[in-house]
Amino acid sequence: MKARSCPVVLSLACGLVLTAPAWAADAAPMTHVFLDPDEPVVAAIRRLGERTIDHAGVTLVNEVRRVLAVTPTVQAIEALHLKSYKLPAAAPGDLTVTKLALTSLQVRNPAHAPDEADRAALSTIKGQLERGDPVAKVLVQRVTQSGQPPEWRVYRPLSVMKQCLDCHGTAATLAPGVAARLKELYPADTAVDYRAGGWRGIVRVSIADPAAGK
Repeated sequence: MKARSCPVVLSLACGLVLTAPAWAADAAPMTHVFLDPDEPVVAAIRRLGERTIDHAGVTLVNEVRRVLAVTPTVQAIEALHLKSYKLPAAAPGDLTVTKLALTSLQVRNPAHAPDEADRAALSTIKGQLERGDPVAKVLVQRVTQSGQPPEWRVYRPLSVMKQCLDCHGTAATLAPGVAARLKELYPADTAVDYRAGGWRGIVRVSIADPAAGK
């Protein structure tokens, strides 16, 4: 990949998981299709996804600043996960946000590895960066899995904030004690060697549409 910055506004500090439940690659057969985010039918889904990402991003950045102001980074590794974050409520019959998570081509926790549809979104962004093309600000998919109702997914690429490097940078930029603690918690960790302004991964909002399966 070319060494260039990812021109994306949103940056989630430390690239942490946004919801407490872990998720992994699904075993059920999966199909996915990318949709035009500006199509009228898709636009409402995109707007809900982007509002959710914006709110979660602000909440996480505030949490990171608050916790790191009083806690050494090495002790904060297990704390900054927005475990109490609540997904937006929806009225009966409306579009409903069912999951909010971050994934990457370089994951820290194997439980957060991308599934097939996530990998397609990551591959799209990676290809744009490698070719020097404009990076998509948002991607929208319709995902179907055997035995499950259809799911909409809204993705936004993430860039690396400077404070992320305390936990995700090179060996020289990691905060004191972080490398040893990460080795204890995540022995298969590959979410390191990032640089400020570089591409971190994607944040994904999953949305259920009560009418989609009808």
